[in-house]
Amino acid sequence: MDPEFVGDVLDAELTIMEQRHAEMRSIFSQAGTYAPTLGVLGAVVGLIAALGNLNDIDKLGHSIAAAFVATILGIFTGYVLWLPFANKLKIKSENEVSHKRMIMEGILSLQAGDSPTQIESKLMIYIPQGEREGLSRE
Repeated sequence: MDPEFVGDVLDAELTIMEQRHAEMRSIFSQAGTYAPTLGVLGAVVGLIAALGNLNDIDKLGHSIAAAFVATILGIFTGYVLWLPFANKLKIKSENEVSHKRMIMEGILSLQAGDSPTQIESKLMIYIPQGEREGLSRE
């Protein structure tokens, strides 16, 4: 098979995978962005409800507390749940892309007829420096 064709197909597959990962990651990133706003909106609605209970001090205190709980939940879910999850997905995607690029480089090197030593040298750039010593031949 033509090496250029194989490279184009593998590159297209990698690009599509990256786009799919970015789309899924953006769902969680947007949730993290909107969650605090929804929490503030919940606080405003809760405070409006609290204003309807000005005659009853017990209900007023409860309504104000509920309004602040909405704010805390919005901030918590946004910054402690959704945004860290989106960042974790980004890191996992970057690792998978690097792994697939390494595989792609190996396939293209085999197809080009490179020697095993050349292929090893090419693929070692994808391995972190600290992990290379344990993998190199003796």
